Amino acid sequence: MLKFRVNFKAIMDRSRTTPSEAGLLLGDGLLLALSFLAFARVLFGDLRTENPVYYDQYVTLFAMVMLLWLTLSLGMRSHRLPAGIEVRTVLSRFYRLILIHAALIAVWGVSLKTSTFYSRTFLALFLSSYLVFGTLFRMLWVYALRRRYRLGKGLRRVATVGEQGPWARVRAELDRHPEYGYRWHSENEKLASVDPAAIDEIWVAPDLAVAALEWADARGLRVRIVPDLGLLGAQRTRILPLGDLPILELRPEPLSQGLRAWLKRFLDLLGAALGCMLLLSWLTPLLALFLAPQGGLFYRQTRFGWGGKPFQIWKFRTMVPEADGTRQATAGDDRITPLGRWLRATHLDELPQLWNVLQGHMSLVGPRPHMTSDHEAYGQAIRAYGIRHWVKPGMTGLAQARGLVGEKDADSMQARLQADLYYVENWSFLLDLKIIAATLLGLKRWV
Repeated sequence: MLKFRVNFKAIMDRSRTTPSEAGLLLGDGLLLALSFLAFARVLFGDLRTENPVYYDQYVTLFAMVMLLWLTLSLGMRSHRLPAGIEVRTVLSRFYRLILIHAALIAVWGVSLKTSTFYSRTFLALFLSSYLVFGTLFRMLWVYALRRRYRLGKGLRRVATVGEQGPWARVRAELDRHPEYGYRWHSENEKLASVDPAAIDEIWVAPDLAVAALEWADARGLRVRIVPDLGLLGAQRTRILPLGDLPILELRPEPLSQGLRAWLKRFLDLLGAALGCMLLLSWLTPLLALFLAPQGGLFYRQTRFGWGGKPFQIWKFRTMVPEADGTRQATAGDDRITPLGRWLRATHLDELPQLWNVLQGHMSLVGPRPHMTSDHEAYGQAIRAYGIRHWVKPGMTGLAQARGLVGEKDADSMQARLQADLYYVENWSFLLDLKIIAATLLGLKRWV
């Protein structure tokens, strides 16, 4: 009986909700309720006395709003705060929650034929305010939680176990990022050397998984398996179920899942259309007055894009007509015209690539496409270079937003590639927006 009680405690510990998650859930629910009640009061006054029929309908709507929100929040686990929490992850879950929540409210109102009772202005203001303040609330909550961890408060103590494992990297990562919520406690070769009273979790090598699970369950501790995948070079992995057989997928790219690629394409089409109307519509004929007599307005060059397929990239001409287009431009290059230097310095020469975006050859955000000579050289010299071609090349990218441009030595190119790989494996709609903003505003540290 004692063993059963201890194991039950271990199960409860694994499925527990942390105080920070409970606080996020309660605070978010309070914010939702206040948004509803505040706008109802401002727009309608005291409905109980002025219009009892409408009052009953809005009470029913309030109850349905809160019930659906709670059901979706718990079902979608939108308030979970896992290790290494990032703002964009928490916000993406929130936006999925509010989108489904709003859709279900609309379906409920229409199906019961009660939508005529509800003001569209009220619903728009109520949901918009919840969206705005919910976003700010989550950002502040995550920043406060990460700051608390950096101060050493609330950290879970971790002991690593096993002769084979990436323990040096684990320790370095935990020491460098206390905001993940963990503190390294000890490194052990065997389970017998671990002090269960001094730790909250054990992280073990795969060969100790079975023994460690039994050992941890008996002591009410969490156990996590840490395979050494560092040699494979993948920053992220995902377990895929194949019936009852789990398969470890390396480099799971978000853009291969669901409607995310369509969402990114929508952003590309919207941004490119706006750019063409607001910028190219007047800049193109203006530059034509100066560039057309000097060999032509546009310049095309072969680059390599999605799937490693070649395409023609468009630019405003910045070099003299007889320039060798296969050689990369350098500082003080005498092939560049005076107007071309200004276009390059302001990056306005890249604007015609909005047409490449509309054609579907490029995206607003993605790894920058390289010249043929560079593409072949980097492909042979840099490991995992081909992973860049899992997504469309971009007018700007994470490496460009971070200022990793210009130099072409091995270390610089490796740093750019790592930024590109991170983008491929961690794409999100918010990350695209941050990269665009960081590029336009020069906020290198923002991404």
